Amino acid sequence: MKKYLFILLLILVFLCPGQNAFAQTLTDVQDHWAKGYIGQLVDAGVISGYPDGAFRPESSITRAEFIKTLVVSRGLPLKPRVNPTFADVETDHWHYPYIETAVAAGIIVPGDYIQFTFDPDEPITRVEAAIFLSRSLDLIEESAYTGFDDGYQIPQEFRGYIRAAKERGLITGYPDGTFKPWNPITRAETCKILVCYMYEQGKGKGLVTLSYDHQLPSVYENAFSVHKAYGYPGVNYVCTSSVGSEGNMTVKQLKEMESAGWETASHSANHLHFKDLEVKDIRNQLERSKLWLEQQGLTSENFAYPFRFITPNPLVLEYYNSGATSYDKEINIRPVNPNKLNRYYLQDPGREEIKAVLDKTVAEGGWVIFHTHNVYKGSQKPDSKSINQDTLQFLLDEVARRNIQVVTVKQGLQIVAGK
Repeated sequence: MKKYLFILLLILVFLCPGQNAFAQTLTDVQDHWAKGYIGQLVDAGVISGYPDGAFRPESSITRAEFIKTLVVSRGLPLKPRVNPTFADVETDHWHYPYIETAVAAGIIVPGDYIQFTFDPDEPITRVEAAIFLSRSLDLIEESAYTGFDDGYQIPQEFRGYIRAAKERGLITGYPDGTFKPWNPITRAETCKILVCYMYEQGKGKGLVTLSYDHQLPSVYENAFSVHKAYGYPGVNYVCTSSVGSEGNMTVKQLKEMESAGWETASHSANHLHFKDLEVKDIRNQLERSKLWLEQQGLTSENFAYPFRFITPNPLVLEYYNSGATSYDKEINIRPVNPNKLNRYYLQDPGREEIKAVLDKTVAEGGWVIFHTHNVYKGSQKPDSKSINQDTLQFLLDEVARRNIQVVTVKQGLQIVAGK
């Protein structure tokens, strides 16, 4: 249950279509620097405004309020104790179960507080917030140096937590190099911190595949080198009867790419409208393309439907291990149907679109198969189904920044199947 709540919260934070819908109803955040962060956290149900419609972004947040937002954003199931841990946290108070849950999770260490007094309604300090964040993610650095010029003001046993939070971008300092550890944190700052925190929880999850269509030479000329710079594989879906003909990639080039970890997959022999073919003609296309790939020593295990199908054609399953379609722009979420792998069609996408899809991939722990035709650069003329080499570079930069694993279709199928 904890896992699925966490995933739901991440989805809301990163991709809720009305991401700022709630923020727009708040009366005092329209021109605030943290409006976007506030909107994401309000939409996710992690924090809320006041009955009068205000959010009060510059007001301090209390220890109890911060702990509640941390527990909710972490997706921790509430575990109240029979006997209160702190003398000033009564069982009938709204914050009691959240504080006890944080204690049970090791986020709050009762021994840090004098006479077991938590002071839940006092403003939380920056140093305390950083400690809670690091503990909740099991982050600790064995260091007496926080990375801030005023880190000496922090007791040495806590400095490792501050350094860990800083290195992961969970909480930052000020332009003058200080941390101001004992300053209170505002509600606006809390929203920014928690968006970063929720992203850190999901970082490194998910799979990415980059697939290319129609054996076009621009993939070899303009995409292959970019992939190699990162060590990332790709997938070529080819119409086998066209490989080696004028204006197309050659078998030698496909093999060179496979030697670098790429996969070659089928897009049928002639890229016909399968929905208009008789059964015998579909079989002919599938059998010919499969046989040709095998004869050339290419991968030959997976297939992409050349034209739209409402459901995967069952004949494909007799020849190939998977069937991919590129019309719905959806991310594949477990349990994955190998016979209907959705591909996200990249048609000269904007950078915000790319980041949004990758964030959703991380949030859902899903598998996004990006798909495009040409990869053009410089003065080369693009078509409507292609991307710029600079866009591809940006995409791979964002993938690397999120530490998402890049796989071929064959590898992705093995991973999602738990093999």
